[in-house]
Amino acid sequence: EGGQRQFHADLVAREVRITLGQLPAEFREAVKRVRIFGARDLAQRLADEIDLRLEAIGLGVELVTTYPPREFVLELPPGTIASPALSLAARHLAGQAARLEFLPPKVTAWQQISARYSSGKLRMTLTTAGALALVVGGAFGFQQAQLWRLQRQWAAIKTNVQQLQTIQDNIHQYKPWFDPSLRGMTILKQLSEIFPEDGAVTAQSIEIHDLSAITCKGVARDNLALLGTIKKLRALPEVADVNIGQTRGQSPAVQFTFAFHWVEGGSHAN
Repeated sequence: EGGQRQFHADLVAREVRITLGQLPAEFREAVKRVRIFGARDLAQRLADEIDLRLEAIGLGVELVTTYPPREFVLELPPGTIASPALSLAARHLAGQAARLEFLPPKVTAWQQISARYSSGKLRMTLTTAGALALVVGGAFGFQQAQLWRLQRQWAAIKTNVQQLQTIQDNIHQYKPWFDPSLRGMTILKQLSEIFPEDGAVTAQSIEIHDLSAITCKGVARDNLALLGTIKKLRALPEVADVNIGQTRGQSPAVQFTFAFHWVEGGSHAN
């Protein structure tokens, strides 16, 4: 009002009482005075207005206009006007910690997370989940180690396995050519024995398929000699399904074709 600043002494005194009440007992008992910094005129007016109010709670009022020598272990120019901002800056430059900290402690993000998830139930849940993840990770790690070990073993024997596979494939491919019972030779031997020794019936070609289906083509002197040969063929116990094809020509050069199946070790009616 009227261009002058007004001080609410009651509010200032109230804040002083509240602040004093928040201090620990040992600090509260050690506080005996309130120091006022600022421009001389304004600071003096404030000191005059709150002096009696603070005296009622056992506090004196001190008006600080300049700093005593070596206040902050720093050489300040003589007559330097005291102010809260300058006091804080000088104390910081001098490396002096604040005697009283009125601001709440700074809480880091990690501390906030720890406080939030520090409940017993949630901690147990997180611990269980972590243990489960560790077990699963260990199982996958063990499996991967086994795979690497098997891959190394396979790389060591891969060439030999491929060679053995090639040999086995050749055996399967050419096995019918090497019949341990010599079936092909047996068929030819038995077939040769049914032809007459006088050459009345002769074979010109014999085809053997899968060592079981045989086709014989030849020339006979006449049909009677051919029928006699077929009769001997039917008498063989391993012969089945004899089929006589159409004959061509006339005596003494009758061309014939017959086919039959060879059944190893069996006696079949023809």
